[in-house]
Amino acid sequence: MASRTAGRSTVPGEAAALVLTAVLVLAMACAAPAGSSTAVSPAWVRATTPTGKVLLLEVMQTPAERARGMMGRSEVPPDSGMYFVFDVTGRHGFWMKNCLIPLDIVWLSEDLQVVHVERALPPCTEEPCPSWTPPVPARYVIEVGAGLAESYGLVPGARVLITPLESRSSR
Repeated sequence: MASRTAGRSTVPGEAAALVLTAVLVLAMACAAPAGSSTAVSPAWVRATTPTGKVLLLEVMQTPAERARGMMGRSEVPPDSGMYFVFDVTGRHGFWMKNCLIPLDIVWLSEDLQVVHVERALPPCTEEPCPSWTPPVPARYVIEVGAGLAESYGLVPGARVLITPLESRSSR
C-alpha cells in the first residue's frame, strides 16, 4: 500500500528505511572524534613544568567547558588541574563562582610562557563574584590547587611543555 504525501509516493518499507537513514546520519553527525570539543570524555594534556614536575590537565576548550571549570569540585587531585584553551589571545578573566576550593591560576602566552599568576584565589562567597584578569594578553590558562603554582616553577617568564594525550590513562 502506498500513500501520497506532498506529491511523493511512499511505500511503508521506504518510510522505515528513510527514518533509519535519518537516525544514522544524525548519530554520525553527533559523534565527535576523540579529543574534539564535543567529545563525551574530556581531552587531556600532559604539562611538564619548569621544575620537571609532570601534571595531568583536563582540557577546557569550549565556552561551556571554560565557564564550568572547577565549579562544584571538592578537590584537585595531586599533580593535576585544568588547561583552558582560548580561540584567541586576550585578557581572559576568571572568577571563582561555585568553586569549593582555592586555586592558583596561571596565564600563558601563545608560546606557553607564564605571563601572570594569581595565587590561592578563594572561592566566591557572595555576589557579585570578583574576577581576576591578567595585565597582559594570554592564550592559555592552567588551574591547579592553591599554593602549587610556585612549587611547580610556574612563575612569570617560565615556560611549560604541553603534550596532548589520547586519554587520561595515557599518563
